[in-house]
Amino acid sequence: MPRKPKPYYRAHTKSWYCTIDGQRISLGKSKAEAEKRFHELMASREDLKAQIATCYQLTQVYLDWCERHRKSATYENHRRYLKSFIESVGKALRIAQVRQRHITQWIDGVEWTDTSKNDAISIVQRAFNWAVEEGHIQRSPLSKVAKPKRKRREIVYSSEQWKQIKSHVTDRLFLDLLDFLWATGCRPKEARTLEARHIRGQVAIFPASEAKGGEKDRVIFLTEEILPVIERLAAEHRTGPLFRNRRGNPWTKDAIKCRLSRISEKVGFRVIAYGARHAYATNALLNGVDPISLSHLMGHESTDMVARVYSHLAKNPEFLHEQARKARGSKDK
Repeated sequence: MPRKPKPYYRAHTKSWYCTIDGQRISLGKSKAEAEKRFHELMASREDLKAQIATCYQLTQVYLDWCERHRKSATYENHRRYLKSFIESVGKALRIAQVRQRHITQWIDGVEWTDTSKNDAISIVQRAFNWAVEEGHIQRSPLSKVAKPKRKRREIVYSSEQWKQIKSHVTDRLFLDLLDFLWATGCRPKEARTLEARHIRGQVAIFPASEAKGGEKDRVIFLTEEILPVIERLAAEHRTGPLFRNRRGNPWTKDAIKCRLSRISEKVGFRVIAYGARHAYATNALLNGVDPISLSHLMGHESTDMVARVYSHLAKNPEFLHEQARKARGSKDK
C-alpha cells in the first residue's frame, strides 16, 4: 500500500515539503504555512492527476474550444493574451501551483494600458473558469485576482472638430467612411464589414450571427444624408465590403487607425473612429432623443452606455438648465 502523503521538514533548506504522486512540492518555511498549503493541495489532488495538469495544457484545450465555438476575432484575441501569459509563467507550471503572484509578475512585465491589462486577466480567468465548467479541474485558483480598472474612451467631437478632421482628408473613399460613421453612430467594425446584402431599403441589417453578442439582429438606420452614399457604394460593390481604399481593398482596423493618427498630428488632438459614435450619442441626447430609443439606434441591449454619455453631459451647464426647465414643464428660455 502506498504511503499517505504528509508534510516533512528538510533542515538544509529550512523548508517544508510533501510528495504527491511522485512530485516533491515546496510548502513554505513555517509549519503553519506548510500545513495550510498541504491541505489545499490535497483538496485539489485531482488537479494533479488530471490529464490537464499544467496551465499550458489548459490554455491549449480552451483555445481549441474557442476556435470551434467563438468568432475568429474572439479566438485571436484570447490566443494572443493566453500566449503572453504562458510565455511569462512557462509551459511546466502546474495548475495546482498557480498563485496571484504569477498574474502580478506577468502584468508587471508588459507595457499595456490598464484596459488591456484588465482584458488580459479576464481572459485568463475565463479559461480557468471554462475548465471548471467542463469538469477538467475542480476549482479556479484565479477567481479572486484583482484587476486594473478599465478606462473608457471618452473622446467626443463637436461638429466643428469633425469638419476640421474631414478637411484633412483628400480622397472621397475615406470621406465616405467617415460620413457613414458620423451619420449612423455605428461601431467602426460594423462600417468595415457592411456589404450590399445587408442593405434593406433605408436600413442595414446584420443578422445575429454577424452582430455583436450574436443574439439579435443589428439594425442600422440610414438617414437621407447617408443613404445616397450607401446606394452608390452598393451599386459599385455587389459583393464584399462597401467601404474600400483606392486599391479596392476593404478598410482594415489598422489602416483606419493609421490614417486617423496622421490626421491627429495635423489637428492637434487625438482622432479615433469611435469618437464619431460617442459624438452621435451626445448629439442625440442634446437633440432630445430619449435614452431607450438611442440605445436601440446604437445597438445596445441596455441604457448603460447612454448613462455614461449623460455623465459627460452633466458637465454642460446649458444642457442641465434645459433639462431642469423640462422637468418643471417650463417653456421659458
